[in-house]
Amino acid sequence: MKDFFAGDLHDATERLAYIYWERRGRPTGSPEIDWFQVEKDLARIREHSERDFSLGSLRFGPDEGPFRPG
Repeated sequence: MKDFFAGDLHDATERLAYIYWERRGRPTGSPEIDWFQVEKDLARIREHSERDFSLGSLRFGPDEGPFRPG
């Protein structure tokens, strides 16, 4: 996990937003949904110690599932 967040916070945000987008099924448009969700999650992570964090603990919002069949 440390390697993922190594370097620039902007780069880490970008990489994680891409992962979120993929988990939502790569929908067209609205990239800000994933970017803002990452910012919220990173703020939550900063509030907790690094040892308490795992990617599996992240939750999607109620209208943002990991996949939407189209």
